[in-house]
Amino acid sequence: MVGLSVIVKICVLFATVFIFNSFVDTFDHQYYLQNFINVMDGKIPYADFGFDYPPLAFLPIALAFLPALLFNSAGMFILSFQALMILFDAVIVCCVYLIGLKLYPERTAFLAGILYATAFAGAYFVLTKYDAFPTALLMIAILFAVYRKPKGGYLSATAGLLAKIYPAVALPFIVLYNSAVTSLKEEVYSILKILIPILVILGVPILVFRPSIITSYIGGSLVRSDVYVNTATNTIYALFNNILHVSVSANVISAGMYGFMVVALLILLFYGWIVRIQKEKMLIKLVALALFVIVFCMKYHSPQYILWFLPLVCLLVADSLAGIAMFYITQVVAYIEFPLAFGTLYVNTSYVSPVDTPGWYFAWLFFAVESVLFIVLMYLAVRPTRAHIDRIRAFFQKAGTSVTP
Repeated sequence: MVGLSVIVKICVLFATVFIFNSFVDTFDHQYYLQNFINVMDGKIPYADFGFDYPPLAFLPIALAFLPALLFNSAGMFILSFQALMILFDAVIVCCVYLIGLKLYPERTAFLAGILYATAFAGAYFVLTKYDAFPTALLMIAILFAVYRKPKGGYLSATAGLLAKIYPAVALPFIVLYNSAVTSLKEEVYSILKILIPILVILGVPILVFRPSIITSYIGGSLVRSDVYVNTATNTIYALFNNILHVSVSANVISAGMYGFMVVALLILLFYGWIVRIQKEKMLIKLVALALFVIVFCMKYHSPQYILWFLPLVCLLVADSLAGIAMFYITQVVAYIEFPLAFGTLYVNTSYVSPVDTPGWYFAWLFFAVESVLFIVLMYLAVRPTRAHIDRIRAFFQKAGTSVTP
């Protein structure tokens, strides 16, 4: 599986450059390199210069910088960083297989690993972005959880939080999963014993010496004013304003999407609480849905965000022909979105073609279809049934009966 994963990445590079005449994105690599040079020059991250990621992000950047320093070459930094991301991606492949063994017979678990190894859009983003590292930490956390190593799961999820914020989404679901064996109080205490010392070590010096770092990080990394055109938010906005000619501001639609995201996450947590997540597959479904909802509802979007939930989806569709087919269809669409269509169909904040032209309508239709296809993929992955709703209804009926005089 790991060997196949490497072969797929080589093929994706070759096809991108020589078949589709597109490009291998190195913008982020240049960003990583420049920020580590700032550190080498004695500048303090977040205080003397803005940095979009939590502090553990500097670990792979520093490792990739060593060969670059030895050969005095920025190109060597890019190659080293790509090699590191391939290594972390191999960890993800192994995690998918090992977690799959808890869900399925060995053959189906192997197929889940093959699905991830051959995810060619994901392969492109592993080579050009940083997200394979925090995703590996996320998958290690889930691996520890399903093999009943709770402390290892909490440590890995916390490390993921310090690399990029989204792995923390798995933490409450892992706590609920572990509490089915122990108790919720015991598991909350266990995770707090890990989180509180880390927050104290990182937070107290900042609060004492440079509290402005917190607002600087939030402003630069988490708060963005522009609505990206490759988001569901912009697709809905364009539908109302440019196709239906109903005036609705982007801010209103964005607020509605974020409101939906909050409600959906609360529902997922509530469901996890009432069922106590006793099965491994339910844990994976809830984490995958939570990550997908966040990616889908945000008003800015980088194409590598699909890596956040991609390995979990591979686990969930491995036993479904329809799910596998939709998985590869969405891989095609994601690869067309970036890199093939970038710069010709759209840029970050606008379609390339003017409004009311055929090119504009084609761009809108592409992103509308992409959104629908990913929703269908998640539906096939999770396969919700009436039983899920019945569990919630039964909980409230029982609660109502218990308070009746």
